[in-house]
Amino acid sequence: MRVLKLAAAIMFAAVFVVGAPSAASASGGDSVAGASPVRVQMSAAAAAAQCSTYRVESIANNLPIRVAAQHTAALHTVAQKGYRYNCTGWYVLGDRYTACGVTNANGWLELDFGGAWRYTYMTCLKDV
Repeated sequence: MRVLKLAAAIMFAAVFVVGAPSAASASGGDSVAGASPVRVQMSAAAAAAQCSTYRVESIANNLPIRVAAQHTAALHTVAQKGYRYNCTGWYVLGDRYTACGVTNANGWLELDFGGAWRYTYMTCLKDV
């Protein structure tokens, strides 16, 4: 059991670079020029951190939901704290951001809007 918990912690840390805490807001960070997002399916260990129920809730106000995992991508909508969405079990590594207590993160969770995939900061969501 300890090995499984350790593996889950290592996988979670590999996706996020945790830095100094900040307020629970969804402000964008530095853009990665020329980086192509990579779509990754969550493993059982990683799914414990996000999208294990295929439903997530925003823990931040003004959380941008975009058509791609980039700050320059078109804005689909803006979530407020408590809004709930369906997620697909996939995430992408996209532009870096600082939001919801995590600095320099780049994991964007894939949300399902009736078959259209949209992306937002993984750090600002919780499973429900």
